[in-house]
Amino acid sequence: KTIRIFNKHPTRWQKINNYILVCGGTGCRASRSEEIIAALRRALDRTGESERTRVIRTGCFGFCEQGPIVKMIPDNTFYVSVKPEDAEEIVREHVVKGRKVERLLYTAPDTGQHVPDSKHMKFYKPQLRIALRNCGFIDPENIGEYIARDGYAALAKVLGMQPDHVLQEIIDSGL
Repeated sequence: KTIRIFNKHPTRWQKINNYILVCGGTGCRASRSEEIIAALRRALDRTGESERTRVIRTGCFGFCEQGPIVKMIPDNTFYVSVKPEDAEEIVREHVVKGRKVERLLYTAPDTGQHVPDSKHMKFYKPQLRIALRNCGFIDPENIGEYIARDGYAALAKVLGMQPDHVLQEIIDSGL
């Protein structure tokens, strides 16, 4: 049954063109991220963009001092210190017109320059996420989103292998 679910979910996600990831960590929730989510969904409905854009509450992005954080996929634009009142502008400018909302971009303290993508931020650059690779990308309470990002792929692989091959794979991995 799990493998059937695993095989169904990625196609459901492929119909969506844009994702708006909103931090659902404790600090961001305390700073009204739930209201931001509701405001973004209302703005998407008003503009007719809700069919191709999905708002997802994620786990913590880890950069709490800059929260609430909103990340736009597929272009990885990283908005910081977002307020519910910013939702209309984010949808109108970013989703509808394809323009970044400059005032919400992270500003590097050493250069004063806007850094639109988190992979270029000094805070994130040295980090290599393995176990937490989905943190900040999926709703941690939605197993379908986990499966759509290859959650349980290793389990599905192992279930189709012979036991001696499984053991050899573990030995080879060094675990």
